[in-house]
Amino acid sequence: MKLTTIEEQLLFSTLRIESLDEKDEVVSIGTGFLIKREVHPQEYVVYLVSNKHVLFASDKIRLTFTQKDTSGQEPEIGKTMTFPISDIVKNLHIHSNPSVDIAVMSVTGLFISFPFLFFKAIGYEMLADFAEEELSVAQNVAFIGYPDNRFDQKNNLPLIRTGVISSHPKVNYNNEPIFIIDAQVFPGSSGSPLIINLSVEHWKTGNITIGGTPKIKLLGVVAATMIRNNKLQSLSTSKSSVLSTQEVIGLGIVYKSTALKEIIDAIPISSVR
Repeated sequence: MKLTTIEEQLLFSTLRIESLDEKDEVVSIGTGFLIKREVHPQEYVVYLVSNKHVLFASDKIRLTFTQKDTSGQEPEIGKTMTFPISDIVKNLHIHSNPSVDIAVMSVTGLFISFPFLFFKAIGYEMLADFAEEELSVAQNVAFIGYPDNRFDQKNNLPLIRTGVISSHPKVNYNNEPIFIIDAQVFPGSSGSPLIINLSVEHWKTGNITIGGTPKIKLLGVVAATMIRNNKLQSLSTSKSSVLSTQEVIGLGIVYKSTALKEIIDAIPISSVR
């Protein structure tokens, strides 16, 4: 399968995270995605990014990757390999602000040891800094993941869902490094990357730029959904058993990519492998 669009490539930046107990039984499911950062010329580190409540759910997770085809350049759809990863908690990096629900772990060594795994990491330079002139409220966004543990199991492909920026993204909602999206965020979507095509959104306002590449940015990490239970509250999207008795109101909470960048920037280069 030849990937011709950025949206197609994003399907392979996202991973289904299965948290396992001591008997290797699945206790929860969430979403993670890969970030690639250049640390030296032509030398990169690859991070797995998700929510703290996903990666701290247990000390062992399981990831499933699509393998490369015979060309070594494209994915061979349907051909997969699954890896259990143990002792992850001690390798997690979190934000200095304990309320930030993001965790990061280097997985560079995995791809060095198994070079036949296919992946497309989101570039570090794609992280939005929220100073983008084109960025505003009521713009369309997309997030990739495994809502309610639904995905293309035969071909190991996640689902892309869409929404609209509900609170102004350049203003910290309730003084936290988050903003709100109008979207149905279901269990399993925790840790999903939230993407915006600023070129398209800028064009919709009547501002046309001729030529150039699409300006696609990672706005943040989906963390929770809001529910109605006499009052408005947030709920971890990995706790599907709770949602069955609550009413989802269609609002999702997203931690900003600026908080993610602060975590990555604080990781010593010597500890990236």
